[in-house]
Amino acid sequence: MTDYYGECEAALMTKIRTLTDYFPKANQVSDDDSVVNRGADHWAIFQPDAFPQTRADGRDVFVNWVVIFDLYVRYKSRKESLPRFKAVRSALFNLLKPDALNATNNISRTVLSASGGLQQDIAGSNPNFIIQTFSCVITQRVRF
Repeated sequence: MTDYYGECEAALMTKIRTLTDYFPKANQVSDDDSVVNRGADHWAIFQPDAFPQTRADGRDVFVNWVVIFDLYVRYKSRKESLPRFKAVRSALFNLLKPDALNATNNISRTVLSASGGLQQDIAGSNPNFIIQTFSCVITQRVRF
């Protein structure tokens, strides 16, 4: 059985890894949150999300896979870290245009959004990371 969600998630991870200014090591874009303690300044940690909404057209199903990842940016000071966060968020936004993954198995559209404001991994003024959760809806045609 084909893992269509896994295929879309892997394509998205591969695409994000092309931002080597922020993610020079492949493990910085991962589904394993234990890697966050390995010293890099930027991380994209993926996690499974809800079942997708679909529409059918004959033997084709158009699936809106929702792929969730948390963007971690190492905190040094608000003055230094916030501009770094904005830069990587902008790079992600520009990278993941609606047609960003079209070369991957019947993917027709990609929509990136970020939910809520910034969070910290430690309450107070000296967190290790500032974090924001992103969702990417990937529309894929699945033929049965």
